[in-house]
Amino acid sequence: MPAIGPDEDAFLASHTRVFLLGTRADGSPTGWPMVGLHRDGALEFSTYRRSQKVRDLGRNPVTACVVAPADGTRALAVRGTAEIVAADPGTVAEPAPSDVRVEPEIAARARARMASGQRVVVRVTPTAATWVPGWTAE
Repeated sequence: MPAIGPDEDAFLASHTRVFLLGTRADGSPTGWPMVGLHRDGALEFSTYRRSQKVRDLGRNPVTACVVAPADGTRALAVRGTAEIVAADPGTVAEPAPSDVRVEPEIAARARARMASGQRVVVRVTPTAATWVPGWTAE
């Protein structure tokens, strides 16, 4: 049985504005605004291997994401488990979703950093998803 339904799956596939949430070493909450791509049933985020989020999620992979499009029509809270993985540099920024603008030189730099191992992918596998009631982006 899938962790999320078809409506939630379609929403994740069509929106990339995501707030990734985790916990610090002291257990307090923390979060990062990210571009999240929905691939193969998971949300994926590109980040530097040495980033604080990689350390935090490596220590405690239990995470949540709030997918909140700028149009403010609705938002989806996704609970899941994070995994830090190496990425295939050929998939960086291609194809770019319509709401993500990536300049060619930035995409090339990201591919090079993926290839060198400087960047990794945080892959969040959903365990549950809930629509946020009364959400507006105002």
